[in-house]
Order: sequence, then C-alpha cells, then structure tokens
Amino acid sequence: MRLAHRLLISHALLTAALLGAAAFSVVAIVRMTSLLTEVREEQLGGVIKEEAVHQAAWAVEVATRHGLFACEHNAQGVSAAADTLRQRLANLDALLTLHGASTQPLLLRAAQGYQTYARHILAGNTCERLQNAALRNERLFLAEQLTDAWINTTLALHSAIRQREKRAHDIGSSAIAVGITLGGLAVVAAWAVARWVAQGVTRPLGQLSALAHRVGDGNFAPLPEVSGPREIRNLWADLDRMRGRLSELDQLKDAFVASASHDLRTPLARLRTAIGLLADGTAGPLTAQQQRVVELARVACEREIRLVTALLDLTRVQAGKTVRRDEGCRLDDLIERAVEEVSELAEEKGTELVVIAEGTTPPASLDAALVERSLVSLMTNAVRVSAPGQRVYVTRTLSPQGPDGRPGTWARVEVRDEGPGVPADARPRVFEPFFTRAVGAANADGLGLGLPLAQRMMRALGGDVLLLENANPGARFALVLPLGRGVPATTTPETTARRSDR
Repeated sequence: MRLAHRLLISHALLTAALLGAAAFSVVAIVRMTSLLTEVREEQLGGVIKEEAVHQAAWAVEVATRHGLFACEHNAQGVSAAADTLRQRLANLDALLTLHGASTQPLLLRAAQGYQTYARHILAGNTCERLQNAALRNERLFLAEQLTDAWINTTLALHSAIRQREKRAHDIGSSAIAVGITLGGLAVVAAWAVARWVAQGVTRPLGQLSALAHRVGDGNFAPLPEVSGPREIRNLWADLDRMRGRLSELDQLKDAFVASASHDLRTPLARLRTAIGLLADGTAGPLTAQQQRVVELARVACEREIRLVTALLDLTRVQAGKTVRRDEGCRLDDLIERAVEEVSELAEEKGTELVVIAEGTTPPASLDAALVERSLVSLMTNAVRVSAPGQRVYVTRTLSPQGPDGRPGTWARVEVRDEGPGVPADARPRVFEPFFTRAVGAANADGLGLGLPLAQRMMRALGGDVLLLENANPGARFALVLPLGRGVPATTTPETTARRSDR
C-alpha cells in the first residue's frame, strides 16, 4: 500500500467520525427547534386567543364599574357609560363567536357570564340594575371566575413549557453524551490510525537507517528486505543497489591495496638489506656524515615497511583470513615484545613505559602477530601524544568472564597516557580507517590505520578494542581478549610492575 493510500484512509476515518458527530448535533438542534415551534404554535397561539377573550370580558367588567361610578356620582355620564358597555359587549360577542370553540371551559363560562350580565344591564334601567345587590354579587363572582381562568391558563402554559424544557434537556444531554462518545472514539481512532501509519513508515525507516549505518561502517553484506509502503521499498532497493556498487568499489580498493602492498614489500625488503650492509660497513667504511645519511634512510625504510605491513594486515583482516593461532602463546610475552618494539620511540620522546601485570596469564591459542601488532598500535599512539617526562601505563588484568558475561579466562590490557586525552569531537571517529587528528605533541601525519586495524584484529579473535573515558589527564584504551574457556584465571594478591625507564 502506498503512503498516500494510508494517509487517505486515516483522514477518511477521522472525517467520518467528525461528520457523524456533526450530523447528530444537527439532528439534536432540529429536534430542539421543533420543540420551540410546538410551544409557539400550539401553546402560545392558544394563549393569545384566550388572552383576547379574557381582555374583552375584563373590558366589560371595567365598563360596568365606570357605569356604576357614573350612576353614583355623575348622572350625566351614565349614557356614555352605557354606550361603552354596549361596544365592549359587541367586542366580546365577536371574540366568543371567533374563538369560543378553542377557549378553555372555565374562561368560556366566565366570558359568557359577562356576556349575559352585560345584556341584562343594557336591557333595562342601567343604574338600577348596576346598583342591584344581587347583580353586583354576580359580577364579583364573574370577576373571580375570570381571574381563576387566567391563572389556570398561565399555569397550563408554564407546565407545557416545562415539559418542552425537559424534552429539550434530554435531547441536549443525549447530544452531549453522543458527542463525547464520538469524540472519544475519534481520539482513539486517531491514535490507532496515527500509530498504524507511523509504524508503517517509521519502523521501516528505522530499519533503513540501521542498514545505512551498517553500509556506512563498511559492512557490504546483502541487505534484508524491508516491508512498508511502496516508497519505502523503492528506497530500500536504491540503498541495496548503492550497497552493491560500494561493495564492488571496496573489493577493487582492497585488491589494489593488497597488490600494491605486496609489490612494494619485496623491493623494500631488499632496500632494508642494502641499507643494513651499508650501515655495517660491508661495502666499506663510512664517514660520520655518510653514517647519519644511512641512518636516516634506514629509519625511513623501516617506516615504509611498517606501513606496507599494516596495509597487508588490513587486507588480510577484511578478507577474513585473520586468525593463524599459535598454541601455547602467552599474552605477557606478547606485551613484553610490544614494549621492546615501542621502547625506541619512547626513548626518543623521553617517555617512560610502565607495565603493570596482575597475576600470570595461562597459555592460550592466539594469533601472536596480530595481538602484538594491536598492542604496538595502542602503545605507539600513547607515546606519540605524550610529552617528555610523562608516563604511559600498560595494565594487564584477568577476569573469569568476558564483558558480555561469557565464561572463561579473559584478559584486559589498558593503555593509559598522561597526554591531553581524546577530543570530544574525535571520539566517534577514532576507529575509522584513515582518520587522523593532531593531538598534543603528536601531529596528524599518520595513515590512520593503527586503531581501526587493532580493533578489527581483536574482534576477529573474539575480543575488542575499546575507547574508555578520558583519565585526568590522558586517554584510555582497553584491549579485551579471551584466553580460553574453562581455564581459571591465575591471580596473586600482589602486583608485579615491570618498567622500561628511558
């Protein structure tokens, strides 16, 4: 599935959840609007009609009161009061004819009572009948009845509104509950879909990153196939093609280095022999100046031979032809030989080599040449960064198990100098082939193969070379190496120190 399809599915699911929540909210709003419409059309419409009847009946009541006042205090106003009463009776007759059928019974009886009362007043002597005690009591009763009727109407309206409010509240609560539920489902769905999309992309990207680091570290073995979107698989295919091309170039480079180093080894050996014969005086005595020139040539020749040997060892390690085990080999003997080889350089630098060995090492099956060269590389680097008068400590310890917990006798040789230490920006690259960096008293004219070669040699033997935290002062490297399985480590309480003082 393409990445675009995954994103389309994720967005479609979230959009569907949001549309569902929106649709339910719209339905809830429509239902609440319908309730308001019912209140307006059914309840308020009836109340408005009844209000008109109530006002008309009450207008008759007010007109009779004005007529009674005119009869008692202003005889000239009786005729006008009677006309007013007649007009309001006509209005009440019209409203009862129009809305009588939809008017509540109590209000209808009160209005009809006012209608009968007003006709009776207007049918005879207005003042006489208005002042009649029985008729006045009847009018008061009608006023009470009219008031009760209007109270009932108001109460009925309030009851209907409360019922609609309850229904609206229920609808709102349901909408909120469904909205929260859909919102929670949308959040869960968003998380699940995002996780699905992220895993479908980040996991293969992480695998591709690890494979790219592996190729960058020089491991050109075939890459395992990576699953995921088509774009990720295309990227994997491009990376695998690049890996194949780099593998071809690496093989060409190794073949060239091996061929060139092998072709240089024979003439350099002959040159070393010739320089040795000159230095021994075999070809005749040399003057002091000639002897100095021959010594410079010998040093340069030895340096080139070491360089060619390192290149040959590197190609042997990369070709998988590293291990040529020597039975009965002792690590302490290899440390002594390495110290002897580095002692000349230490003497030139004015540096003291201090070897500290804990216990004795058992005989082991080792590639003596590779172990010795690894030790020489660590010691040489330590001496080069040291200033005159400083020391380089070589400490060998034994352990009954390896760094990963594997049983057996393991040796650890730590090389510590008193120089400036490894710079922080150079620490990730110290084991990269051909990486050089000027540190302390050492310049950067080396080939950058000593540490990478030492690490690859030890890994081929089942061990490793590690960069430890800087000492105070100085750098610390450790060589760990298995000496055998089932052979107990021999240790003594005391520590033996061997020094090469220069």
